[in-house]
Amino acid sequence: MNIGTKICGFAVTNTRYLPELNANLWEMEHEKTGAKLCWLDREDENKAFSIAFKTVPEDSTGVFHILEHSVLCGSRKYPVKEPFVELLKSSVQTFLNAMTFPDKTVYPVSSRNDQDLLNLMDIYLDAVLHPAIYQKPEIFRQEGWRYELGEETVYQGVVFNEMKGAFGTPARVLDSQMHKMLFPDTCYGYVSGGDPKHIPDLSYEQFIANHQTYYHPSNALICLAGSVDLQAVLEKIDSFLREFDRQPADHPIPMQQPVERRTEQIPYEVGPEEPLTERTIVSCGTLLGDYTQQERIFAAYVLASYLAGDNEAPLKRAILDAKLGQDVKVEVHDGIQQPWFGWEVWNTDADKLPQIRSVLRETLEKLAREGLDEARLEACYNRFAFQLRDRDNAGLPRSLAEALNVLEAWLYGGDPAQGLLVEAPLAAVEKHLKGDFFARLIRELLLDDGHSVTAVLVPSHELGKEKAAAEKARLEREMALWTQDRRAQLEQQAKSLQVWQQTPDGEEALASIPMLQLSDLQEQPRKLNMTVTDRAGTPLLRHQTGSSLQYIHCFFDASDLTLEELPALTLLTSVLGKMNTKSLSAQQLQLLVKQKIGHLSFGSGVSAGMDPDHCRVRLTVNMTCLPQQASDATKLLSQILKETEFTDLRLLRDLLQQSSMRAQMSLSSGGHLYAITRVGAYGSAHGVAKEYLSGTEMAAWLKEYSTADDSVLQSLLKTLEGIARRVVAESRLTLSVSEQVTEELLESLIFPAGEGMPQEAAYAPLGPKQEGVTIPAQVGFAGKGACLKRSGMEFHGSMPVLAGILNFAYLWNEIRVQGGAYGCGFVARDDGDAGFYTYRDPQPGRSLDVFDGAADFIRQFCAGQPDLTGFILSAVSSLDPLLNTSEKISVAESRYFKSVSYEDICRYYSQLIHTTAEDLLALCDGLEQIRQENAVCVVAGQPQLEGCGQRITGHRTI
Repeated sequence: MNIGTKICGFAVTNTRYLPELNANLWEMEHEKTGAKLCWLDREDENKAFSIAFKTVPEDSTGVFHILEHSVLCGSRKYPVKEPFVELLKSSVQTFLNAMTFPDKTVYPVSSRNDQDLLNLMDIYLDAVLHPAIYQKPEIFRQEGWRYELGEETVYQGVVFNEMKGAFGTPARVLDSQMHKMLFPDTCYGYVSGGDPKHIPDLSYEQFIANHQTYYHPSNALICLAGSVDLQAVLEKIDSFLREFDRQPADHPIPMQQPVERRTEQIPYEVGPEEPLTERTIVSCGTLLGDYTQQERIFAAYVLASYLAGDNEAPLKRAILDAKLGQDVKVEVHDGIQQPWFGWEVWNTDADKLPQIRSVLRETLEKLAREGLDEARLEACYNRFAFQLRDRDNAGLPRSLAEALNVLEAWLYGGDPAQGLLVEAPLAAVEKHLKGDFFARLIRELLLDDGHSVTAVLVPSHELGKEKAAAEKARLEREMALWTQDRRAQLEQQAKSLQVWQQTPDGEEALASIPMLQLSDLQEQPRKLNMTVTDRAGTPLLRHQTGSSLQYIHCFFDASDLTLEELPALTLLTSVLGKMNTKSLSAQQLQLLVKQKIGHLSFGSGVSAGMDPDHCRVRLTVNMTCLPQQASDATKLLSQILKETEFTDLRLLRDLLQQSSMRAQMSLSSGGHLYAITRVGAYGSAHGVAKEYLSGTEMAAWLKEYSTADDSVLQSLLKTLEGIARRVVAESRLTLSVSEQVTEELLESLIFPAGEGMPQEAAYAPLGPKQEGVTIPAQVGFAGKGACLKRSGMEFHGSMPVLAGILNFAYLWNEIRVQGGAYGCGFVARDDGDAGFYTYRDPQPGRSLDVFDGAADFIRQFCAGQPDLTGFILSAVSSLDPLLNTSEKISVAESRYFKSVSYEDICRYYSQLIHTTAEDLLALCDGLEQIRQENAVCVVAGQPQLEGCGQRITGHRTI
C-alpha cells in the first residue's frame, strides 16, 4: 500500500518502516467519520486490537470509569447482560479488558486466532458504539452507584466499591492529592477513576451525556498490532463506523501553567493499633515538561535511578542516614500530556519536613556543584536502556503493549511512532552522561523548585470512622428530602435492578455471541523447548529461546530449613546483591550490578511434595544479560552468592523497615493474596511454606524485626549468613540456562560442594481455621479453600473448565453483580490446592455463604445438559498459555520441579477439551470438601469483619 491507497473505507495517510521493531507502521483515516487507525505490521502470532477515546473528566465522579464498565454490559447486536463475561467464558483470547486512564479510555483485546480476534472486535465495537445503557439504566446503578435500601440504606455499586478499596491505600491517596495540586486547571486534577466522596454526585443523565459526547468514531483512535488479516479487520471496523457521520471531536487539554509553591496536609487511615509516629508520607513534585520531550523524560528516569534507585543511591542514603524516613523514592510520572517528577519520603513524621528539605537540598546542591559520579550515572543509564529494549517483558503481551504505546503521543496529536521508538532519545541521553547536563537537570527539577507542590499524608486512627460517619450523614440528609413518590421510585428502581440481575439471558440472545468450535483448537498444546542433562551431578536445563539475551537461573534446594527460618530466607533474598562482598563495598556492588547485568532478582520457590505433608523449598536466582556482559555478569553473580558479608547492621535495618512497610501496604491493596495464602497453610506443607515465606506470618515477622534492637539484628545477620552458607552449595544446585550460555560461562558458577540434597521438608499444616485479619479499609477480601489431595483427588484437565463455570456463571453474578465486590474467583492448582477469593468486597461474610453454594450450583448447571464448548475454549489457555521468552523458561522450570512432563500436559489438555458434565459432577466432591472443612481467612476492615458474624472465630492484626 502507498499513501492515498483506499481500503474498506480507510485511506492510507502515512507509512514507514521502523527498523528498531522490524515492522511497518501504517497510518489511516476513516474517510466518512475521521476515525484514525494505526497498524504496527510486525510478525507476531498474537494479534492485538484496541479502540480508544479521548475522555476528559470535568469532575471526580468517575463517569468515564463507570462508562468503561457499563458499555460492556450489553449492546444492540448482543442483547445479553454481560457480553464481556460471555467472551471470558468462550474466547481463546490472550487479553480481554478495558482501562480508564486520566485522559483516555481504552478497550484492548488480543488473540492468536484470526477468527477469534474478529469475534472480539465485533463485540467490543458494538459495545462502545451501541451500548445498552440507553435502554437499561439498571446498568448504571449496578456498575456505578445506587441506594441499597434495607434496614440501613447504603451506597452500593461495583465502581463505588472498587474505588473505596483503591482509596484505602496511601499510595492512591498520595497520587490523587499530588495531581490535584499540580494540575488545578486541567483534567489531571480530577480522579478519573472516581473519588468515593463524589461518585454519588453523578446522575444517570450526566452519564449518558458523556457517552454521547465522547464515544463517537470521530473521537476514536484505533490500533492494530501483529500479523492481522488487514482486509478482514478493516471490513469489520468499517461495518460499524460507516453508519456514523463525521462530527467535531476536538477535546483539547489545556497546558497547565506552573503553580505557586505550596504544601498541604491530608490524613490517611491506619489501623487503631498502629503507632502514629514514623508513619507520615511526604511527596514533592514539579512539572517535567510535555509528552514530546522524550530526551528530557528519559533523562529524568535515569536521574531518578541515580538519586534513589537503591539504598546506596546518594539521595536515599542521605535521608536514611539522617533517620528522617524509612524509604525514599524519586519517580517520573509519565503517560499524560505533561509528565511530572518528584520525590517521596515514606514513614517519617510531619515535623521533620524542614529537616528533610534541608538534607535533600544539601545533598542535591553538592551533586549539582561537584557533578555526578559518571560510573554510577552510566550504570543507571545501562539498566534503563536494557529495560526499554527488552520489549518482551512489558507486563502485557507484546503486540498489545505496542498498541497501547502508540497512544502515548498520538492522543495529543503527536507522532504515533513516538511511543514505540527508543533508540534516538536513548542515544541523546547517552551523550549527556559526561558533562553538566544532569547537574543542570537537578537544579531545574529539584533545586529551583519555585513551582513545586508538597503533599504531607499524616496517619489517622479516626479517618475510617469519620469517612463512615460523613457518608452516613450524607445519606441521612438525602433521605430526609425524599418524598413518598421519590422513595417509591427508588424502591421500584431497586426491584427493577434485582429482576434484571436475576433474569437469565435468553437462549436467542446468548446464541448471538460468536464462538469458535472445538475443531478450531490445536490438537496438542505447544511444547516448550527445554532439554535436561546432567552436568557433573548437577541437573542442567537448557532452553531454546531464539533471543540473543542470555538467561542464567540457579535453584538451590533449601528444604532442610525449619519453619521458623523461612521468613529469614525471604529476607535473605532482599539482602543478596545489596551488602558488601569480600572485595566490593555495597555501593560498588550496586554499581557493577547495574553496569553488567540487565536483570537480577533473588526469590524463593515452593513445590508440593509426594504427599500434602511434604514439600520442597528453594532459593531462586534469575539473571538476564546481554551476550557481551555474560562473562562479567556470571563472575559477579558468583561473588554475590559466595562472598556476601553479613555485617551491615544499618542496611539490614533499612531493608527490614522497607519490607515491612511494603507488606503493610499490600495487605490493604492485595488482601486477597494474603487471604488465599493463609487458607493454603491450613491444609498442606507447601501452603505453610508459602505462608511463612510471603503471607501474613511473613508480614508479622517483618513488623516484629523492623523495630528490634541491635543485638537481635546482629543475631539475625548470623542466621542469614548461616542459611546462605548452608544453602548455596553445588550439591543443592539446579542450573537453568538459555541455549547461548557456554560451558566456559558455567564454569565460573562453581559453588562449595555442600552436604548433599536434603530430603523433602515436613511442615505441619495449621489445620482449618476461621480467621479475620484487620486492616484499615472500608472493604475486604475473603478466602476459603482446601487441599484436595487430602481426600485423594488429583488434578484433572476438567478443573480449569470448572473454574471458568464457577467464575463466570456463578460467582460473577452472585458476588460482583449482586454483592458489589470488584473481583472474585475460584482457582484449582495442580499442587492440590483449590479455593475461592474475593477482591475489594463490601460484604465478605455474604461471599462466604456464596462459596458454600458452589457444589449445588454445579449440580444444577449440569442437570440442564449444558453445551460446554465455550467454557472449554476459554480454559485452553491454562494449559497452552501465551508466553514471552522469560515466561516460557519459568513455566518449563516449574513443570520440571513438579515432575510434570509434556505428556502429562497433553493428557490434561485432552481431558480439558473433552470435558463432560460427568467430569464436572465428579469434581463436586472437592467443592463439598472446601465447604465442610470451612477453612476461612478474611482480610478486611473492622466493620466488614463484624459483618461476618460467627463465620469468623478469631481476629488478628498484623
